[in-house]
Amino acid sequence: MSSAKIGESLDSATPQLDYLDSPAGSHAIVVGDEREAEPDVPGRGGAELIDMPRKVLLVEPSSGERWWLRNELISAQMEVFEANDLIMALRAIPMFQPNAILAQMRLPTYGGLELVRRLKGESKTQSIPILLYADVATAEERVRAFDLGAVDFVSKPFVGAELLARVRAALRTRHLLTMLEQRAHLDGLTGLANRGVLEDRLPREWEACRRRGTSLAVVISDLDHFKSINDNHGHASGDEVLRQSAARLGRVVRSSDLVARYGGEEFVVVAPDCELHAAVKLADRFRTAIAQLGVVEHGVAIPVTTSVGVAATSDLARIPPAQLLKQADEALYRAKDSGRDATWFWDQDRGPLPAAELLGEGES
Repeated sequence: MSSAKIGESLDSATPQLDYLDSPAGSHAIVVGDEREAEPDVPGRGGAELIDMPRKVLLVEPSSGERWWLRNELISAQMEVFEANDLIMALRAIPMFQPNAILAQMRLPTYGGLELVRRLKGESKTQSIPILLYADVATAEERVRAFDLGAVDFVSKPFVGAELLARVRAALRTRHLLTMLEQRAHLDGLTGLANRGVLEDRLPREWEACRRRGTSLAVVISDLDHFKSINDNHGHASGDEVLRQSAARLGRVVRSSDLVARYGGEEFVVVAPDCELHAAVKLADRFRTAIAQLGVVEHGVAIPVTTSVGVAATSDLARIPPAQLLKQADEALYRAKDSGRDATWFWDQDRGPLPAAELLGEGES
């Protein structure tokens, strides 16, 4: 087991929420152990938690109570971060990123209900399940806790096995909801963002770049003659071409770029703070990488190429996101019409042009 006290590092951490002045004596400790598989003992977690995130933030003012609760949680193969009040809990959350929070309702200065209210009011923390507990709580307090967003309320004295079962249930629910959210936002074949994510992110990236006064680029790629790949080599080979193409695209973009499967054999990159020249270079690198794909069927390499269209501008007040996407699509159409396996871009004054008009020799 590892145990590390955190003091000054938390005080200097950049907060994700607004903090109040922390009372003297506030502290937090992270404890836990390596995730070694244990027999699935009822009430002790075991195998069902091996592949499930299980970081629990424990918020309890009493050191003796924290000690007991910490040991119970660790015995169920959970990783525990401790805080003794609301302020330290708020500071710990961005660093520890808990999967669930177990908190005393009677916290000093600011109670557990205030903790629930704050976390459920922030988009970055509202999905974290919070379990409250207390020696005594009125019906009104319990109702208030649930109305604010707590997922459970545990009465003391604790029954260890029941407490762990409740925490596991909260972790399991959070895990399942996270997986559902990911599946709703990801393309099942390639693992890229899906069209819905693209349609949500493009306007937001446009607005962010407009405020900063920077350029926004859109790149659209369409695999050439993809239908013939499916017809001649089968859909399994076609799927493999899509997977490998997505992987290649992921290697040429920046971490800040959004890469999405637009539909069928089309991929889109939304690149914030990216000038046209850089976007065309990115697009042509991807085109070159696709031509080098190593998809083989029955010992025979399947030839794959792609056509790419690019549009970018910093004049976002004049060019809305839908128009920028349309410009990239128009450039893609010209790349297809020119013979395929080509990169074209949209010039805001002259319309679609081949990449060679912008890139120097050997720049792609």
